Amino acid sequence: MKNIKIGVIGAGMAWEKLHYPAFERLKDKYTIAAVCDRQMEKARAAASAVGLGQDKAFDSYMKMINTVEMDAVDILVPIEQTHEVAKDVIDLGKHIILEKPFAATINGAKELLKLGKKIKILLAENFRYEESHKIIKDLIDKKAIGNVVYFIDNHVKEFQEEMLGPSFASTEWRQHPDFKGGVFLDDAVHHMARHRFFFGNLEDVYARGRHTDADFCPYSCITALLSFDNQIAGHYTYYCIAKETQTPMVGLRIFGTDGEIFLESKECGFVNYTTKEGECQAIPYKPGEGYYNELINFYEAVVTDTPILSTPEKGLGDMQAVFDILKSIETGSAIASAGQPIKKLKAAFK
Repeated sequence: MKNIKIGVIGAGMAWEKLHYPAFERLKDKYTIAAVCDRQMEKARAAASAVGLGQDKAFDSYMKMINTVEMDAVDILVPIEQTHEVAKDVIDLGKHIILEKPFAATINGAKELLKLGKKIKILLAENFRYEESHKIIKDLIDKKAIGNVVYFIDNHVKEFQEEMLGPSFASTEWRQHPDFKGGVFLDDAVHHMARHRFFFGNLEDVYARGRHTDADFCPYSCITALLSFDNQIAGHYTYYCIAKETQTPMVGLRIFGTDGEIFLESKECGFVNYTTKEGECQAIPYKPGEGYYNELINFYEAVVTDTPILSTPEKGLGDMQAVFDILKSIETGSAIASAGQPIKKLKAAFK
């Protein structure tokens, strides 16, 4: 079968820790053709790491694409740069793997949707491809816990401590973001993708936030009531300057008419579910497979026209949900999800 030639834009931590290891496992399907980064030394180091000569390292992505033969481009740049880079690559007619969120604003995301109709675009939202989430979705669809009624999804991280180590939080653009929502946008699009993957379309949001003066996020803690159009409601919390000191963590808990699903964390390795009848299972999974599964889906989409699971349209919905939460905090009001009539919203929260 066809081997897809990939150009890489952005040779930072996401490439090194997430995408490159997945490409390494798929050498029968992908060939890295060239690498670009604004910092030439990074581009050269990345090119060398994948076995390319220095003539395949660039600090201009336009020059890279116009110089080296490639079928598709993997875009891994800071959020505020994604829209501009993706727009240029679309104009050149290359298929795209595009890191989430794929723009810093809703209008920017909508523009890319209009422009990208003639190429394949996979939004690299690994939460839609993680094995743990596939297991949970299957349990929900099979009604293993009956009909889902509500959920709790709790996220606690110590961003300030992570800033000091070799982590994603150590990057300058995350510590001093030039886009609305800061680290909340960067993280919460994952969480909204997970909710929408499990429960369908978000209908309305009611949220509150605890203000902070930190550059990386406007709120130290955000809590939101999320209501979906299938009558499922959930409590979502994001607390970015703390640690969980209890075990097991709250994590994700989904309650149904006949049982409960529990995922302690994305790294824990087991999805637990119990039923009223006393059934109890811990279903094992391999953490971190989302990136590999993304690339399999993209390969099949380009070569055999298989549908893409994580589309830009879904990514736009994830972004909209995040911005709806922020708008609810700012206005002190419940917010109908984009396109939903306000009268439904009032009925949901009266």
